[in-house]
Amino acid sequence: MEKNKFKLGDVLQLEREINGFVSPETGEKFYEGFLNQNLSIILKYELSELSEVLTKERKKVEDLRDDLIKKHGEDDGKGGLMVKMFVEEKDEESNVTGRVINPKYIEFDNEYGLLLNTEIEIEYPEITKEELKEAGKSKDKYNVLFRLIKKENKD
Repeated sequence: MEKNKFKLGDVLQLEREINGFVSPETGEKFYEGFLNQNLSIILKYELSELSEVLTKERKKVEDLRDDLIKKHGEDDGKGGLMVKMFVEEKDEESNVTGRVINPKYIEFDNEYGLLLNTEIEIEYPEITKEELKEAGKSKDKYNVLFRLIKKENKD
């Protein structure tokens, strides 16, 4: 096992790359998930353990994001809260109404950005290039997962 520091934003991305991700709003599949590829049983086991850690971190981040929505959000008219990106603002002199960026959204985005840039240490299994050959042909883009690949020593 290896250890490295990752930003929480990368942790969320890695969790999607490993487990797969389907948009809850549209049902569109963004990631099939690396665990669903043709991998050795040992690597699947080790990645399953990593998946559990990543899923717990995702849940923590989602809970903190929800706290920020409660802090900065407003009633969405459907019994929930949301932080609108734009609000209507009326210029009193010209009597013209236009959309402007919501100051509460900027505060939300700044705080959430700080959270996503926070680094934590993650322990993960070594993945070799040879093991990737077994994974088959996937359409997924594993931007964060590829950073876990063990570099070959060239003596």
